[in-house]
Amino acid sequence: MSLPPETRARIESILSSHEVVLFMKGSPERPQCGFSMKAASMVGGLVADYAHVDVLQDPEIREGIKVYGQWPTIPQLYIKGELVGGSDIIAQLHDSGELHALLGSSPAEPVVPNLSITDAAARQIRQALAEQGEGLALYMAVDARFNSRFELKAPDANAVVAESNGIRVHFDRASAARADGIVIDWVDRGVQGAGLSIHNPNAPVRPQ
Repeated sequence: MSLPPETRARIESILSSHEVVLFMKGSPERPQCGFSMKAASMVGGLVADYAHVDVLQDPEIREGIKVYGQWPTIPQLYIKGELVGGSDIIAQLHDSGELHALLGSSPAEPVVPNLSITDAAARQIRQALAEQGEGLALYMAVDARFNSRFELKAPDANAVVAESNGIRVHFDRASAARADGIVIDWVDRGVQGAGLSIHNPNAPVRPQ
């Protein structure tokens, strides 16, 4: 399949305008597939300033980037105009420390964060684990903007594990360093429903 010149020009313009670009489904804040969520979490955990392209909003780029890099799946990470790879390769490079080097970051030394999980939150987490967590572990990602995200997935031997109120929470190294002192609660937000609430003392104060 050939790539239309107009599409190639658009892709090259995006890549030349940004040092780090993640082509993904959705946005880092609202990923629309598990692979994109995983990739955005790892990249965002190492660098706060990177560009993303939501291919769901741009069918031309969605198909064009697969041809451009000769890579059949989304997400795709580009650094300095060069294709790094998809979700699995990003994970491999992250775990080996190579992704840190590509992004100009140093691998963090493992830090086991102190965290506090309230009784109410612990009850809800235990219920979720009992319903769908057999053989899975609870992971928490905290990116460079201090956005937090939970995920249930298979245990990883490289994860940093912290425990509170009988709940074991797994982190990658970068997330663990950002999660020290975090408080996880369960709150009722009225019409918005109930859910986990996260207070991270390390996060910058957001403007009201």
